[in-house]
Amino acid sequence: MYRDKGFTMIELIATLIIVGILAFIAVPVYRKYVKKGYATEGRALLGEINAVQQIYHSRNGKFYAGTAGQQMGASFGVDARRNKYFTSYQTTTSGDQYKTVISGSGAASGISLTLEGSLTGAPKIIESIGD
Repeated sequence: MYRDKGFTMIELIATLIIVGILAFIAVPVYRKYVKKGYATEGRALLGEINAVQQIYHSRNGKFYAGTAGQQMGASFGVDARRNKYFTSYQTTTSGDQYKTVISGSGAASGISLTLEGSLTGAPKIIESIGD
């Protein structure tokens, strides 16, 4: 008795459908993990900004406010130019509180991180990771 070896067309189509469904689910999840990895660079920058804000306040009696990153002033020593995805930041102050916002560029576009800090409370980072 002779029997053909190989897969039937139905088996091949079923396999392709299953692989397609898995890819449809896995690719967006993978992209989100990659963006979270990019956001790690932003969180590190915000940690540095928080530390320097505390030092700046102890020396000057107020928090630093302004835009920095591409051009650095001597008064605030956080240089964001060495980062790949987060190269600038905007800081605003209100009394004894400050708020720093950074946005990703390039592959990290759609990522926005906000640092809210003060003299009395622990700093808070708010993440917004778009698709």
